[in-house]
Amino acid sequence: MPKFGEIIRSQGKDVDPIINELSLMKQLIKERVHSLDLLRELLSNSGAKEVEAAEIRIKYTVDEEGHIFEIVDNGCGMDFSDNKMLPGRLDKFFGLGLSTIVGIKADEFSWKGLGSKLAYQSRRIEIDTCCKSGSAIKVEINEPWSSIDRKLIPKPKVFTYDPGTERKTGTSIKVVGHPPHTKEISFTADEIKKFLLHRTFMGFTRERQNAPKVTLSVLGRTEDLQFGFPEFHDIDFKSFEHSGLKFDESIKTLYINMKPKSSKQKPVVIKGFITWDTKRYDLSSDNLNTGLIISVKGIPYFKLDMEEYGVTSIRTARPGEKKTCLILECDWIQDEMNISRSGLVDSPKTVELRNIVAEMFQRIETSQEFLTFRSLPEKTKIEDQSEVLAQEKLQIESKDQNWVVFESGDSSNPPIILIREPKYEHEVDALIWKLEAMNALPFETFQSLAYIGGGKGPDLLVSFLEEKGSEPQRATVVEIELNFYNYRPHGHKPAQYPKVICWDVPSSGRKVKLNKTKKSYKYTANMDDYQVHVYCIKNMPGIKVYSRDELQEKGFPF
Repeated sequence: MPKFGEIIRSQGKDVDPIINELSLMKQLIKERVHSLDLLRELLSNSGAKEVEAAEIRIKYTVDEEGHIFEIVDNGCGMDFSDNKMLPGRLDKFFGLGLSTIVGIKADEFSWKGLGSKLAYQSRRIEIDTCCKSGSAIKVEINEPWSSIDRKLIPKPKVFTYDPGTERKTGTSIKVVGHPPHTKEISFTADEIKKFLLHRTFMGFTRERQNAPKVTLSVLGRTEDLQFGFPEFHDIDFKSFEHSGLKFDESIKTLYINMKPKSSKQKPVVIKGFITWDTKRYDLSSDNLNTGLIISVKGIPYFKLDMEEYGVTSIRTARPGEKKTCLILECDWIQDEMNISRSGLVDSPKTVELRNIVAEMFQRIETSQEFLTFRSLPEKTKIEDQSEVLAQEKLQIESKDQNWVVFESGDSSNPPIILIREPKYEHEVDALIWKLEAMNALPFETFQSLAYIGGGKGPDLLVSFLEEKGSEPQRATVVEIELNFYNYRPHGHKPAQYPKVICWDVPSSGRKVKLNKTKKSYKYTANMDDYQVHVYCIKNMPGIKVYSRDELQEKGFPF
């Protein structure tokens, strides 16, 4: 007697799953990330080697139907067979199938028929094409997206006509109202240009023989675009393809052209640069030229997560992703791109790619060239500091340098050189402390208790008694200034900062009215309901300012 399992197997049969191809295509089309992805795909179709286009015109306008994208090329044109077994280029464009996946031969960049699929998300498609042989063809597809939305297959209307004696091959594809639900603010010329140069065939990351001339017209503004990834135009990658790295200290940039260590590994190239001078290359996330960008068959598509691909020190603040412009070229990963080409699917191939790239970045980040590049800011800082020191020393030795001197008026106590005439606020700090140590400040009591400074709050907390009989103040706040011009811009409130000690109170440029007092060094300023006391060191008793020549005349050994 047969067992139950054997009975089940003998009665089993293969079942075809239900597939609604139209619904599938609708969902795949909706997964496109950006409206300009349509331009990327149509441009890839025109730029393929098989099309042999020498000139491509890209046009963008807006009307009451929405965004209008148009691509015109002078290539071989699109033939039409109306035969599913032997489809021509136009037949393939009409198709909502998955093109190369179902075995139909495709051009250089064509993949899954994405260009035509994205075009179907529109109000209308207009095609005008002419081949070397046969009639010229006009096509109109009305409300394709509305048809798909209603689960209907769009029906192209095909018209043939005689192109006349001056037959010129080429194709024009105009997509009106893409996507049909969007009538938002139009794209700017700058937005479209950046996208074309960094996310499409226009930003080709390799050398390209017979690159087409490309013209962009946006809302009536027309310009010729330079072919190729713009940040790479002046980089000779061949000159260091064997070493993989080249450090140019003069422009603070490390150039990279790295391949896997073993020739047995699948081909991958990391190329580009990291730099401390982002302005030279106009690096910015808004310009779509920072980070690690994947390029397939020479076309840059999207950024990768650098952390996932083993990037460590490069992506951190030294130098950081914003100072990085790297392209990851890998053709064999194309089949692992999602339908919208906006990312990579999870697969054994993508895991293999991550492992290969991580090993390459490990070599880059441990190289002597990178370590030297990374230490450049410290070296530059030291050099800058040396230059500052040299300039300050020259100024100190200059005949034009003035010096602050304290003269007590007592012939038994000779004059004392305190410091050069202050140029910075911290030199005023030093001057105050010297005078405090000499008990030469014109106050009954002045004892520094704390120096806070550094933008954290008040400069000094002092034990203060201005003169005998006045109110003693413990831990009173004293603000230090080089020259007193204003008060409120510092964010100070008179109630919290009632005292200011400064080197000078220039009359020119001062925003606060100062009232003189009986003391030559003391001023008052009425602020709201409070009175601020301003003490000017330059006017204090015994303080003099002499030039170097004057000091030498007084017998000082300068």
